[in-house]
Amino acid sequence: MTDTITTTWTADDGHVEVRIIDVLRGQRAVLEAAGDRDRQREIAAATVIEPLRPFWEPLLDNPWAPAKVDPNDHVALAGMLSLYPFDGDTAEGLRLIGRFERAATLQACREAVLRAFDLLQPGAHGIDLPPVSVTLVLANPETPGLMDRLAGYTGIGGSPGSIYMIAVPTDHNLPRIPSATAHEAHHQVRLTFEPWNPETITVGQYYVIEGLAEAFAAELYGEASLGPWTSAVSDDELARLKPMLREAMERTGDPRPYMFGDWAAASSGYEPVGLPDFIGYTAGYRLVRSYLDASGLTAAEASWKPWREIVAGSPWLAD
Repeated sequence: MTDTITTTWTADDGHVEVRIIDVLRGQRAVLEAAGDRDRQREIAAATVIEPLRPFWEPLLDNPWAPAKVDPNDHVALAGMLSLYPFDGDTAEGLRLIGRFERAATLQACREAVLRAFDLLQPGAHGIDLPPVSVTLVLANPETPGLMDRLAGYTGIGGSPGSIYMIAVPTDHNLPRIPSATAHEAHHQVRLTFEPWNPETITVGQYYVIEGLAEAFAAELYGEASLGPWTSAVSDDELARLKPMLREAMERTGDPRPYMFGDWAAASSGYEPVGLPDFIGYTAGYRLVRSYLDASGLTAAEASWKPWREIVAGSPWLAD
């Protein structure tokens, strides 16, 4: 019930195996078995949880995870992955999956990854990517922050070899999910070129990672396709906070307070520092956009520059 479609992205100087894992079919099958709890568990294990192994296994070792999850506890894994509840409203879940199917959203995610690799040309820069698994799942709308702060969609692409897109489809986010997928595909390349380590990453490196990915997505799909995190903080608030952000560029340790702001501190297990929602995404995009304008480079070209060079060359941060 879960299809895996393998596409090989090929260029003269390399190739990347892209595996599209259709978990939506498995989620549909689970919901259609409503009323038979044992059958639902059996279907979920085979067509949802196991196919998602490339996505949840890296998360189990994430030092920033607020709680450890038993890999044999499928309900806990589903919660960690923000999946639509297996025992959720059947009619509503099937309706939402139908929206993805009619919009061909998973296929659009596939095209976004291939377009990203076409533009970045990782092989030409000596980057040898592992096979990349890509999926789109129907999310639990009760996931903290998903509907009110993230417009119902987000992605995870920081682990080599996996791009995990989650959404509750709406008129607003369906056209924007491919752009967010390109953002995550950029992470696959950028974080192979300049790897990050949770213990040593600086705030400045994180700002460049996210700012470059957003600028790159804008090059592919237009700035109107970007998510709310890119414009979450007003110009006046950014101007007020810029001295604090500038001072934090070389700060190591946990950078999440400077990325997500205070709202996610309690649920994610970090200490708030008095910053607004998604400050790092808004500021990171401004920082990178300023560097691109000053240098004349595209986001794709700047993807091969060290993060400190981008920070040092950003007039926005220096002002």
